[in-house]
Amino acid sequence: MEYNIKEVSNILNISREMIRYYEKKGMISPKRKENNNYRSYDTMDIFFLMEAIQYQGWDINIKDIRGLKEENYYDQIVSYLRNYYDELRSELDYKTLLLERISQVAERNKTGRYNLGNYWVKQIPERYFFHVVNGEGDSYEKICLPEEISKVLFSDENIPFWDVYFEYKNEKEMWGLSFEKRYFDKLKILQNDNMDYIPEEYCLCTNVNLGSIGAFHKDFYVNSLNYLEKRGYRLNGTLSALLIGRGMEADEFYRLVELHLPIEKNLETV
Repeated sequence: MEYNIKEVSNILNISREMIRYYEKKGMISPKRKENNNYRSYDTMDIFFLMEAIQYQGWDINIKDIRGLKEENYYDQIVSYLRNYYDELRSELDYKTLLLERISQVAERNKTGRYNLGNYWVKQIPERYFFHVVNGEGDSYEKICLPEEISKVLFSDENIPFWDVYFEYKNEKEMWGLSFEKRYFDKLKILQNDNMDYIPEEYCLCTNVNLGSIGAFHKDFYVNSLNYLEKRGYRLNGTLSALLIGRGMEADEFYRLVELHLPIEKNLETV
């Protein structure tokens, strides 16, 4: 049975240009009709095209398909498929991690406003902190971020996984970007001298609205320290805050942070 190029295009749902491209690459060798020199395709041509299309679906490049079929076919096809399997496995692992991260951030933003002024204790996972800039309220020093660190933090793969944090030290806010260690490890980011390791902590937490630009004042944490003392806790580390988000809500500019006050474990007086 013979087919013209239009019929082959319809059968395989590919363009005539792509069929001609496969011919150019040696995947098929259609006959030419004597009376008009038009291409004529037989059933085996269509079978070979079907295979080539599927090979591409398995991420085998067109330029490699002909060589695949001409020498050590079975060993080569297994090698190609194993490589593609490894790539897909790596992509799946990353997407699974990203799915977990997006769910985490969405939940944080969903509940952030409703926890203003509420207090709870939770475990803050170990993390790595990259310092970006110091500030006092809404006044900031010069940002200092080495190029090699910027390339790590702002790579397409890593961008979704860091949080904006600040630590309160010496009456200044040390702003930076922080990775939970589990994300850091799974992303295979190399450790370097420009980051700080922060171990797991148990923290008294509350959400605070820092308000409009210019309204941020260091006394934002005073009420939380008073609450901590009344409940019998003791501050055991550096006060820090995780930025939940910045944006307008009901004609008001919100800068929500989740305040973390490290406390002693196993307190007798609570």
